[in-house]
Amino acid sequence: MDAYLTKLGVPPKIQQFFAVEEPIFDFGNEREYFSENVHRVPASNNLWMAGDQLARQVVITFSAMEAIAFLTLNQTTFQNFNDLLFIATGTRLSNGQINWLRINLKGRELTLAFGNELIGRITDIKVATAIRNKAVRLRFQEGKVIAWLKEKKVTFEEDKLSLYAFETALGVRTKIRTCKPLDQLTFLDELKYDKSRRHYT
Repeated sequence: MDAYLTKLGVPPKIQQFFAVEEPIFDFGNEREYFSENVHRVPASNNLWMAGDQLARQVVITFSAMEAIAFLTLNQTTFQNFNDLLFIATGTRLSNGQINWLRINLKGRELTLAFGNELIGRITDIKVATAIRNKAVRLRFQEGKVIAWLKEKKVTFEEDKLSLYAFETALGVRTKIRTCKPLDQLTFLDELKYDKSRRHYT
């Protein structure tokens, strides 16, 4: 167990689930490092994983520490840790990662737990539509996000964009959930600054 994670309120059973002896997480060709002063998340073509690779419930985040923070803040929702798989993409989502997710996560119950900022909401859309094999293009222009799906084109105000808004406007149903921290940009920040919050939708 790691003393700083314990100080942040990550319980022993969650540290054991993620096999944390020290907060260094291996992406294969890169590592994520976390301490009281530094959090370095790699831009890797590989995926980091924790849990049962055949689990029914899958949570996708951008970092291992986000996964740990997410489960700590939402642990009462997940009674059976044996049926959980966490996947982290790193800071840059690659086509290889997208293809792996699409091929290997069929029939799973998916939750996207990316950040509560524009990049996080765009990543929700990219990952959800890619997993469902829908060719979507997104472009940020003059404070707005333009989305194309086949012949349909919709423009969103930056603060109005979400996977739900995208699905509603373009008539898409991915059946993939998103979960966001309410008062911070990331679950890790929520863990650091407000341990009383629980957000799962």
